[in-house]
Amino acid sequence: MIEIKPASEGRAGDPARANRLRRARAIFTCACDMPQDERAAFVEDSCGGDAALMELVRSLLVADAGSGSAWDCAGVEVAPPSPVLSIPAGYELVRELGRGGVGVVHLCRERDSGDLVAIKLVHLASSGRSAAARFRREWRLLSKLRHPSLVSLRAAGTLDGGTAYLVMDFVDGLDIRRHCREQRVPVRRRLEMCASVAEALAVAHAYGIVHRDIKPGNVLVDTAGRARLIDFGAARVTEGEMHSRQEHTLTGQIVGTLSYLSPEQAGGNSRHADQRSDLYQLAVVAYELVANRLPYDLHGQTSAETLRAIIAEPALAIDVVGAVPAGHPAVDFFRRALEKSPESRFASAHEMSAALRALAAEFTPPQRRAARTAGRLQPAAR
Repeated sequence: MIEIKPASEGRAGDPARANRLRRARAIFTCACDMPQDERAAFVEDSCGGDAALMELVRSLLVADAGSGSAWDCAGVEVAPPSPVLSIPAGYELVRELGRGGVGVVHLCRERDSGDLVAIKLVHLASSGRSAAARFRREWRLLSKLRHPSLVSLRAAGTLDGGTAYLVMDFVDGLDIRRHCREQRVPVRRRLEMCASVAEALAVAHAYGIVHRDIKPGNVLVDTAGRARLIDFGAARVTEGEMHSRQEHTLTGQIVGTLSYLSPEQAGGNSRHADQRSDLYQLAVVAYELVANRLPYDLHGQTSAETLRAIIAEPALAIDVVGAVPAGHPAVDFFRRALEKSPESRFASAHEMSAALRALAAEFTPPQRRAARTAGRLQPAAR
């Protein structure tokens, strides 16, 4: 294996560059342990659309294969930006909402209705086969799903020049973690929002769809305080009318966001991850919203160390981290929800949603709970 030289002293103080280098080292290390024919897909998914990070990892792999010299990180050029993408007719651009390695999301106004919408654009020819396939899959899945806690697809198509687009409801809000922190949302309400996400997942799971990337950034809270699950780009259809035998994940390929992976995803078994993997990821989100930390000690860990922790280390009991008193019902809930074995977790999203709502009731202030109980015990008026 090649030796990774440190970046030049003139750039040593750049935190963003140092962080990218650490991530590149971790992904490179994992990729070296994988079969040659599975590395490209693993690197693409692990880099999550970060073109510069992907270029670093690929350069390391080229050098390690003997077709390049030991590589000085300071000398690598960033990949060129994606082509400029046009929005479809009938919409006015308001501003850019976000950008990844292969596409962009714009806030636009629909000319006919005046509604604000989010338009996701991807240039299929330059995005790579894996990214293009994920985009088409997301298009197909969103056309079927309807639930108040899901973002509806309004339109989709392909423009001249190879740009594909999705027009979706615009959720004017923050991701659930930031919303809860900035608005100081009570724990009871945080758990209720997670329960509504579980109910949205029940709709997806009924179609055989596994989301595979449940994380705070994919749960937005709108101005009415409703949690909305977004981004089915990493989803997989395991059964039902939308299942395709051509959709598959290579053994060893990791799909999802590192800190929120289920143990089976972290072990490279994304192909076998079912609805219980989604429920595990939602439990990690709920744990973080209650405890203001993740259920594992991951600070300063490399990607490989994080994967090992998720696979092998037990989740920290939520009373141990001081989020609830010893013996609180949350302890048993999270112990079950974060079990390593899928068979030991909640069996369905409906079951988990009911458990989340029951747990939320445990965080109702005592005086309100007592008043509510007293009201139920009052004899009926004659």
